[in-house]
Amino acid sequence: MSGRQNDVAPDAGRSGLEGLGRERCAAGRCNTESRDGGRRSDACRLTDAASFLDDVQARLAESLSFAADAGGVVTAGLPSSALVEASSLETLVRDLLAAGGKLVRPRLVRLGYLAARECTNPDDDPATTDAVVRVAAAFELLHLFGLLQDDVMDASDTRRGAPTAHHQVRAAAAQPDGPDAARLGDSVAVLAGDLAFALANRLVRALPEHVADAWDAAVVELVTGQRLDLVFAAEARLDEVSTRRVAHAKSGAYTVQRPLEIGALLAGESAPPAWLSRFGAALGEAFALADDIIGLWGEPAVTGKPAGEDLRERKPTTVLGLADSALDGELTRRLAPGREPLDEAETHAWLQRLDAAGVRAQAVARIADRHADALDALAALPQGAVRDELTRFADELAVRDA
Repeated sequence: MSGRQNDVAPDAGRSGLEGLGRERCAAGRCNTESRDGGRRSDACRLTDAASFLDDVQARLAESLSFAADAGGVVTAGLPSSALVEASSLETLVRDLLAAGGKLVRPRLVRLGYLAARECTNPDDDPATTDAVVRVAAAFELLHLFGLLQDDVMDASDTRRGAPTAHHQVRAAAAQPDGPDAARLGDSVAVLAGDLAFALANRLVRALPEHVADAWDAAVVELVTGQRLDLVFAAEARLDEVSTRRVAHAKSGAYTVQRPLEIGALLAGESAPPAWLSRFGAALGEAFALADDIIGLWGEPAVTGKPAGEDLRERKPTTVLGLADSALDGELTRRLAPGREPLDEAETHAWLQRLDAAGVRAQAVARIADRHADALDALAALPQGAVRDELTRFADELAVRDA
């Protein structure tokens, strides 16, 4: 559950994998037509990134239509109001989905599958393709669940350049500035997150048992990481071991490593390839570190969040873990429970101190190391389109400013 939406990823359009699919289709290994001339075969839709993402978006739209129909049965015949409309759960989820995001996790499910098994293998069938699409869409819904509830926990005002769900509902209340409106907004936003989670589980209902177990473990890992994030923030626990554990569970693993691994399981693997897990773990840590740097020093005009937000909120991030070590625990003592929160001026002064102590430089160096580790892990994968696309993902996720 990342407190920022940093779904920066490679171009969503056609990748080198599409060319791979065309060449093999031309050689008679699968039947396909051009995108303008008709639907590609199921196998080639996985090699074509753009077609795959079209299918994911269609599955997300179907999920939200299902929610609207099921909810409509409950509300049929009841008079409507501005507040009833503003609190529509499927609308809140749909609006957040439509507001942006690069579908990082769905893309990585696809790449995990392709890395473990050639998509154009004649044994691939529509059921396999559908399973990959369903899991990819489920990961995006899981992400929306995390964002909606994270925004309530962090009392965030904006998300993806728009008011957060709880603020939208609050604004429609009879007394929008009152405590009842705040409680209502928070409660409805939590329910919207619950709906996204329920729809994600609906999509993975028919998975093979070992894949379903991996999905369930990823969900428990995510929510446990978020729990530790809240608890460690309350305690101002900023030691490196604790902060790295939180970053792995609530950011790096569910963003990078678990989508890749579950994609590989869908290809028939009984366990994810070791090299793929190493790649995902290393790139996930680099992603989380970059996210943490942005949370401290990111440009508000780019991130939509004020600089130093993680510091003011005592977030147990990996960068603050590095800072606590560099300053011999002084930061933990200043942020201890019961102390006055940092104001804007003191936050700015602390950010300058962290920079002067080399904390940002150390974090950047660690990102470079983990990025290199991820690329080293790819050596186990033969040269080709899948390896090239994974390399581009590693570059984009580790080196970014939003």
